[in-house]
Amino acid sequence: RFTLKQEEENRRNTKMLHEKMREHLRRKEDRYSKEVEVKQYLELTFQAVEVKVKTERNNLNQVEFMILVKKQKTRFTKKHMLQEESAMLRLEIDALKNQHREKEENYFEDIEILKVKNDDLQKAIKLNEEMLTKTISYYTGQLNAQTAENTVLNSKL
Repeated sequence: RFTLKQEEENRRNTKMLHEKMREHLRRKEDRYSKEVEVKQYLELTFQAVEVKVKTERNNLNQVEFMILVKKQKTRFTKKHMLQEESAMLRLEIDALKNQHREKEENYFEDIEILKVKNDDLQKAIKLNEEMLTKTISYYTGQLNAQTAENTVLNSKL
């Protein structure tokens, strides 16, 4: 009768341990899911930044094309008008190139930051996976020990 109570106690303890392990693993799975969402968000952000850079390059090409068209039209005007407009267009090109260069540098900095963050998240995911594997292994060992103990107790009954 005493061993039956012990066995029931052991079963309850094992069941509680099993439930704790299940809850612990569920929380870890939730955390991993959140990390995957963050990674996906960062990848989408990275892609959006790349699209912005391409758009800015296209805009610069369009502006340069427009400037060339303007230059052709001004050839028919007086030399003085042509020189003034040409100087203004060069300043505009320089300003646009400087703006584009600054934006492009900012985008590349953002890309590098996102790459570093992505690398950090990959490392964190790997560490969490290793920790989860160790935890699972540990609790599996604990469960096996409890199972063996239950088997011994059952055989004694």
